[in-house]
Amino acid sequence: MTVSASDFPIGYANFEELIKDRKIYIDKTSYLADLVKGDKVTLLLRPRRFGKTLSMSMLAAFLEMNYQNPDDRSRQEKLFNGLNVYKNNQELCRDHMGRYPVINISLKDVDGQTEIDAMNALLNIMSSLFKKFRFLRDCRRLDPTTKTEFMECLEFCQRKNRELAKPENKETAKNVISTSLSFLMSTLVEEYGRPVAVIVDEYDVPLQKAAVNGYYPEMLELVRSIMSSTFKDNTNLFKGYVTGCLRISHQSIFTGANNFSTFGQQNEAYSGFIGLAMEETRQLFRRCGLESRFQEAVDWYDGYNFADNDMLCPWSVMSFLRDVLKSREPSSFKPQNYWANTSGNDILEICMKHPDETDTMRLQNLMEGKPQEITLREFTSYPKITGKTSFDVFGTLMLHTGYFTKVRDGDSGERDCEKGMERESASSDTSRILIKIPNREVRQCFADKADELFSAENDEWRSQALDMRDAFLAGDVQKAEDIVNGMLKFFISLKDSAYESFYHGFLGGVLGMTVTGDIKILSNRESGDGYADLIVKDNRALTVAILELKKSDDDEPMTMKRACRQALKQIDDTNYDRDFKDTYRIIHKYGLAFHSKKCRIAKEQSQAAL
Repeated sequence: MTVSASDFPIGYANFEELIKDRKIYIDKTSYLADLVKGDKVTLLLRPRRFGKTLSMSMLAAFLEMNYQNPDDRSRQEKLFNGLNVYKNNQELCRDHMGRYPVINISLKDVDGQTEIDAMNALLNIMSSLFKKFRFLRDCRRLDPTTKTEFMECLEFCQRKNRELAKPENKETAKNVISTSLSFLMSTLVEEYGRPVAVIVDEYDVPLQKAAVNGYYPEMLELVRSIMSSTFKDNTNLFKGYVTGCLRISHQSIFTGANNFSTFGQQNEAYSGFIGLAMEETRQLFRRCGLESRFQEAVDWYDGYNFADNDMLCPWSVMSFLRDVLKSREPSSFKPQNYWANTSGNDILEICMKHPDETDTMRLQNLMEGKPQEITLREFTSYPKITGKTSFDVFGTLMLHTGYFTKVRDGDSGERDCEKGMERESASSDTSRILIKIPNREVRQCFADKADELFSAENDEWRSQALDMRDAFLAGDVQKAEDIVNGMLKFFISLKDSAYESFYHGFLGGVLGMTVTGDIKILSNRESGDGYADLIVKDNRALTVAILELKKSDDDEPMTMKRACRQALKQIDDTNYDRDFKDTYRIIHKYGLAFHSKKCRIAKEQSQAAL
């Protein structure tokens, strides 16, 4: 069967719709046996866009009963016919398929600038849930009091004029949000006499959004109350399944619930359940007749290590294949960055603006493909992510969210030994791991964010650039040196800083943002008997600054001073100032020496030309 671009399930998060519309599905149903027979409550942690929601939708479709005819399982028979679980595990299908009431919610859209906005989003979720089970009000087994309470909850959630700013309404809303799942569970058990499977997808998204917008404690309390009432000592629960990116401490969210089992990226169980395994990807390319593009896609979208299994991001792989098949020139269609804009990059921006010079260098090393060592800080929380956060916390958080991945045991790459730690002693500590950026796609996310942060669109960065330019034009060596060093400290680049051209590009790019009608920046422009590195001209003030750059062999003061003198000598030897003597009032000559993230500037006595 020929695969076309329309066969890819881009945008599909509902398993039943995907199957009915005959979209491509990578069969993960063999994991159902462990999920259904396993732990009471399972927390699955994976990066965004790896298919968590679709995986939970498949699980819900397998378990959920026909509420009008509890013995009818024809829906599941149609959906799962031909899939692994139906072909190979009839016992599981007989005992569990279509046997349970299922509550399935996703918190991925719980967002808002304020706590009230987020609470309204949660009430909308609960409203949709009560609407789904509206038929319960007509069921004969239910107590009239239960029916009345059911309708009161539904009506409260639906009311448009909730006015949650009023304390009494806000408290009622909190109570409804906190108890809705447990109330529905008891109602379903009362009606059907069967325990309920509960799925909470993307449980940590509301917490991330709340941390960014300043109401984290309030949201933490609300999410904790939902989880506690639903999963803690609830006799109406058959199984619970929770997904997210970040491992937030049980003490913070799952208070008192000791029946949770957490499966992160480095847990062997379920390591291939969410995401695309290498062989699955290879078969998919073969199925599309695109075997020749497979390795290229691996370079862009592979690199994730889940318990030493190579995993690829399904969203990116599927999107790439769809676009290749849509292209007029499939053989030459270039891989794209599909992952970058699928959610906010607040954490990435904070990380890249980290004020610590050593940590900034570690990040740059990662961007250049060099693994770095971190100590895992598993049980962190979003409010701890600030500009002063340690690199270990950043690294752990970005490991969970997909920006970093763990280097596989035995892979090449040296540990970061700046602290004098031997590889053998470090490897015995399981909390210390090597991380890397997984692939070209994610590395491009860093590069794009760097372009955004270090550009004229960033007011803070442009303000520093203006101050630097003005310092050079004013002849203020110390101020210019301080600004250059400060900007270098935060400047992230994919280029190799071992070469002088790196610094030329950096300084030229920064000064280039400051061009106005009267201020001009010239780079490698012929002047005198050669080509000056950079020239800053103020045509109104009739002032010119000539900058010559040198790469120092090391950052020792004497070595850098020597490089500065060499740069100044070059300005004089090649007469870079000759063309300005007759037309400019003041000429400043600067020799700049660079090494790593350090700069030293020396200035020759300014000349008054006119």
